[in-house]
Amino acid sequence: MATRQLGCSFEFQESEMNKKTIITILLALVAMAGQGQEEREYIISGVVPDGIEKVYLYKTEGLGDRVFLDSATVADGSFAIKGNRPAYELVGVGNKGLHSITFFVDGEPMTIDFANDTLNASPLNEKFQHYMAEDKVFTDNFYHLFMASKKAESDAEKHEIEQQIAANNEAMIEQARRVIHENRDNVIAAYFLQSASSFMDYEELSEAIDSTTYYFNHPLMNEAKQRLQVLQLRQVGKPLTDATLEAPDGQSHQLSEWCGQGKYVLIDFWASWCRPCRMEMPNVIQNYERFRDRGFEVLAVSIDDKKSAWLRGIKDFGTPFVQLSELKGRNSELAAIYGISTIPANLLVNPQGKIVAADLRGKALTKK
Repeated sequence: MATRQLGCSFEFQESEMNKKTIITILLALVAMAGQGQEEREYIISGVVPDGIEKVYLYKTEGLGDRVFLDSATVADGSFAIKGNRPAYELVGVGNKGLHSITFFVDGEPMTIDFANDTLNASPLNEKFQHYMAEDKVFTDNFYHLFMASKKAESDAEKHEIEQQIAANNEAMIEQARRVIHENRDNVIAAYFLQSASSFMDYEELSEAIDSTTYYFNHPLMNEAKQRLQVLQLRQVGKPLTDATLEAPDGQSHQLSEWCGQGKYVLIDFWASWCRPCRMEMPNVIQNYERFRDRGFEVLAVSIDDKKSAWLRGIKDFGTPFVQLSELKGRNSELAAIYGISTIPANLLVNPQGKIVAADLRGKALTKK
């Protein structure tokens, strides 16, 4: 039920830009408050394996923390829970000893057989469970590959596994895009937009968050809407804002030394502690080596605050292009200017110094 996270997040200290963002978010929440007044009934019954004494209704908040909303005592292997919640709220039912079921509160009765892992529910929730089963294949595969990468005995083996992880993640995002496209008339799309939005550019996300869609005002849309506001800071056509950064040798440099000088420049944000950056870096290197002789440059901008960690990261990543950093970590002024709070992230700047794309990963970078 928790949002799938495929990037490293960090927070900035309060700034004027962040104050404006907070105000905008609060206004959006106020506008959505009316939607939460409508309630629907949940009627859940089912059977559980031996040894299960209680079943809980819960929702997930923050970093996967469960908030328990209701419960039912198991009698003779059966349970029943009934009550009211906000319409189409995303909740879960289960406990530590059960495979939890995530569903939308739509007023339709639901019967769950936890012993045989079967479900009878509304067409909406049965459709949602089908998509969740597809999604589980990707998340399980990611877990197994991740564990395998930790046990890799050579750099070559580790690199191969990380390439498989990148391909798996890309397939997961493509699946989310398909689900969103197929469900513009219901709330299922809102769930998948939580994770897919971080991989969408401004144009694609604007289309997905069209106010005419059924799911537009669902609370699950908050993160995607915030993401769209952030992307407005780096829209296509905007001239790059110059900044002063430090090279590994301690010398100061301006972005304008490379940007606006006749080449396409990818400004790639990363950090030594960011594992998703490590997974994406081979793709960036591959594209650099393929297109460097055709007018393509990469500026790797680290969101580190300790020089020793930054230099160690450069060595570990083996990047062959320009390395720069403000060494301000979460207080990076350049990242704040472009609303970057999750890495890896990037900006593609054309030969004239204007932004032509943002957040290109995997095959999307090669295609662009």
